[in-house]
Amino acid sequence: MTAVVLDPSVIDWRSTWDVRGDPGVSVSVLLDRLAHSPDATVWHELENRLVVEGECCCSAGFAALPELARLAQSGTDEHRDRALDLAAVIVRTLHRYDEHDDLVRANPAALAVLHRLAQARLPGCAGPELVGRLQDSLALAGYTFWASISLDFTDEHYHLRCPHCATRLAIVIGDYGHYSAIRDHDDGDIHRVSLHPASPGGLTGIGGWAHSIATAGGDTTLADGLTYLFGRATCSMCGSTFDLADWLEAENSPSQPIDPIVPRTDRST
Repeated sequence: MTAVVLDPSVIDWRSTWDVRGDPGVSVSVLLDRLAHSPDATVWHELENRLVVEGECCCSAGFAALPELARLAQSGTDEHRDRALDLAAVIVRTLHRYDEHDDLVRANPAALAVLHRLAQARLPGCAGPELVGRLQDSLALAGYTFWASISLDFTDEHYHLRCPHCATRLAIVIGDYGHYSAIRDHDDGDIHRVSLHPASPGGLTGIGGWAHSIATAGGDTTLADGLTYLFGRATCSMCGSTFDLADWLEAENSPSQPIDPIVPRTDRST
């Protein structure tokens, strides 16, 4: 793949800060050191300056994305993976933290490069690695909500309000069943109604793409769970039915979606 030229030099690192509250200049220095001599200790220091408890809420993290894209393009497989893993954590945080969306939007080519590289490492993955790398690819494609939720379909639980009567519902997908219910403090899940899975052949867009990745990776649990997640649910209280994934995403949409970074037509391919 031809490397895309990215220019992080326009970033004023002095006006950014890391998670410690220090100026982002130190982050720039660490990125430069990695560009010239990959080193696990330097990677560890960089990650500690940009991420805390699995989230990035500092401007230096978002400003680092173009340089992380450069590192992912030019490094060894290990170097590439560390750059992609860190970039995915940073971008995933955009679902909850949008104060510095402008730093991400300033260089859409960086996210497009990271997305393509994340896609390229999906073949051959299986098990937890497949799920993790699928979510990284989702994040770097702009699907920050789907990248942030658990996809453990051995025992998955989601919560949302019915779009028709606002009853709070528990959605269960896993070894214990596939149903919507009302969760009672004493009696557990009551008024259970079975979910209606989508036909694998009828899945399109993000659901179809994720299902094809799961199928190619031989993960039948993930593939089967996705048919329920992108199927239909019935409200235990009013009996209305609705598209589960659409409503789950609508209830949890970020206030400033980052769709323009990677065009929708490119995000599920």
